[in-house]
Amino acid sequence: MNLLHPGELYSVGCAVLWSAATILFRKSGEQAPPVALNLFKNTIALILFVASLLVRGDVFLPAGVSGAVGIGIADSLFLASLNRLGAGGYAIVSALYAPLAVLVAFLYLDEPIGPSLLAATALMVAAILLGTWQPWTAQARADARRVAGGVAIGAVAMLLIAVAIVFAKHVLDRTDPWWATTVRVAGGLVFIAGQGLLPQHRPAVAACFRPGRLWRVALPAAVIGSYLAMIVWILGMKYTHASTAAVLNQTSTIFTVILGWMFLAERVTLRKFAAVACAFAGAVVATI
Repeated sequence: MNLLHPGELYSVGCAVLWSAATILFRKSGEQAPPVALNLFKNTIALILFVASLLVRGDVFLPAGVSGAVGIGIADSLFLASLNRLGAGGYAIVSALYAPLAVLVAFLYLDEPIGPSLLAATALMVAAILLGTWQPWTAQARADARRVAGGVAIGAVAMLLIAVAIVFAKHVLDRTDPWWATTVRVAGGLVFIAGQGLLPQHRPAVAACFRPGRLWRVALPAAVIGSYLAMIVWILGMKYTHASTAAVLNQTSTIFTVILGWMFLAERVTLRKFAAVACAFAGAVVATI
């Protein structure tokens, strides 16, 4: 694979940016629940994308988008799973994105895949079990439901993200990526705003949008993860095969575990390291 091609470079850049944003979202999640944080980050992203379109002189026209699924629903699930599993644990579960994206691309875009998908899926399942298993102690029993819930929520999030972005590829191939991304973020924001207006979410949403200590991490997280990483993710998907972009995006698994160790003091045990290696191997095998 020639990494000098723009699509591949964008996809690796997305992995680095998203890993940094994941660490910041994990810290933000200590102060804000998923729905409020999702609404905040996508509001910031939409403001930045609309400003970018105005600076570029592009014309904004409404169109159908995958944002409601990929941003409105999946990102709330991502934040909920991240809160339960931590950055390192979620990085392992997020490895499901690559084989799922390859499978959806095969079914919807007729992109070729080999029989290696089953092997990749087995590696992903092994990585999740290896990375989240704990000795059966009293504390482990108390945490079992939280961990299992985090894995299940994260897996659903990865499926929705894979479906949403692959279904949007036909649109990306024939439209300007800045315009397409802005519309996608707008679609996601409309959906999540409906959730945010529900009575049970209003206090948290109001607190999230009120300037304060939360903004120290939530604001840079939104800029890096929902603006910068989003545009290079879309560019990578536009300028290379969906399956190729997916496996290069998956390098975020390694970056996230390393950054979680450096900035969140999350332990990187030999077992977790083996799980990350297994997950990344599965992502690579998925595209062979």
